[in-house]
Amino acid sequence: MARSPEPPRYYAAAGYHRPSPSSSVAASCVVAALFILLAAGGAAAALFLLYRPQAPAIAVTAVQLPSFASRNGTVAFTFQQLASVRNPNRSPLAHYDSSLRVAYAGGEVGSMYIPAGQIDGGRTQYMATSFTVPAFAVTSSAAAAASSSPAQTITVPASGPSPAAVGAVALQQEQPPPQQQVAAPPVMEVDSLLVVKGKVTILRVFTHHVVAAKVCRIGVSPADGRVLGFRC
Repeated sequence: MARSPEPPRYYAAAGYHRPSPSSSVAASCVVAALFILLAAGGAAAALFLLYRPQAPAIAVTAVQLPSFASRNGTVAFTFQQLASVRNPNRSPLAHYDSSLRVAYAGGEVGSMYIPAGQIDGGRTQYMATSFTVPAFAVTSSAAAAASSSPAQTITVPASGPSPAAVGAVALQQEQPPPQQQVAAPPVMEVDSLLVVKGKVTILRVFTHHVVAAKVCRIGVSPADGRVLGFRC
């Protein structure tokens, strides 16, 4: 039987050797593993873009002070705020530890916690909060305006036009002609902070915590507690 010719000697000198079957199998396994990793990464990126968690969107629609009392340089009132919270995610949003806080002159004067709940994906939930703010001291200008009228408690109906619209109309009606301009009436500015915390569970496996906040500055008449307007 004829033998196969051996490779020239200079091939051996150059380091030539036949590839073994085991090395070919290992290279194929490495290529397959890289392909699986790339496919898994692409699928994860697509799922993240499709189900990426987003914080809820908050919009304050109305602010009212149904009751207001002023006495001896202090004021106390009942604070009401209506807000809408929209869940932009495809998955439900379970909210908890949410709160509404009211501050004046940089210090907190009242707060309340919002009961836990759930907002379905793509849905909007309205949150109506109301709590009593105990008496607190106001600045000298606001106290002077409040003391100019006798101690009283003002009750405002819960329904009616938007406080912002009412305040704008009242200011336009009370504004004198240009030649008779007078000093603007004092305004007590109160800040409200609505914080919504929760979690979104993606594909019933991955949980992502989200938080959103909305700050509003509310102009209140220190004499009778009218809401002159608010800006968020």
